Amino acid sequence: MKLLDIYKSVVLFGMGKDPRGKDSVKAELLRAKNEYEKLSAKDKEFYDKARLDNPYSDTRILNGKEDSEIKTILVGVDIEVGEIVLADRLKEKGEKIDLAMTHHPEGLALAGFFNVMYMQVDILSKIGIPINVAESLMHERIKEVERRVMPTNHTRSVDAAKLLGINFMSCHTPADNCVATYLQDLMDKKKPRTLGDIVNILRDIPEYNAAAKQGAGPKITR
Repeated sequence: MKLLDIYKSVVLFGMGKDPRGKDSVKAELLRAKNEYEKLSAKDKEFYDKARLDNPYSDTRILNGKEDSEIKTILVGVDIEVGEIVLADRLKEKGEKIDLAMTHHPEGLALAGFFNVMYMQVDILSKIGIPINVAESLMHERIKEVERRVMPTNHTRSVDAAKLLGINFMSCHTPADNCVATYLQDLMDKKKPRTLGDIVNILRDIPEYNAAAKQGAGPKITR
């Protein structure tokens, strides 16, 4: 499978699982198109044009040729410089690694991460929180994240991937959408009555069960 095909498949699958619904996703793409068309020719040079087809600014091809053939992927929650070097070392030892895929964004995907947080407003509104309240709740948090990301050296891992010739991409919100949809369907089916019920349901899921055994499972904090 080609790198571009994997990227497109990830985005489309994420859109299909988006908790906001397809109409909201289409509206998001339309907003991006209108935003782009209103820009001056000079400003268009700096616009992330992937936003015109992909509503998730935290999911991008970060390095590699789009027609690269991909058969084996090294996947991690966080793939940074160390993991890129690890991929290179594994390749030296004979492991076949065609792509490193990180969940948490790096590079351009990290720089634009705050943009995707606006979808939380729609999600909060969908579950009954007035839109003006949702916007108020999220506005300061989004700006906080934007300010925090701006000065960071967010291209380090991407630069490492370029130097070592490692194909690299991020997949954040599409993966989160799959988890959110799966858990919502599960909770709708199980109908937990208490927070404790929710924790017990989560601990029955293999991934959460394994995380709990590593001290990182779901728990109620006070």
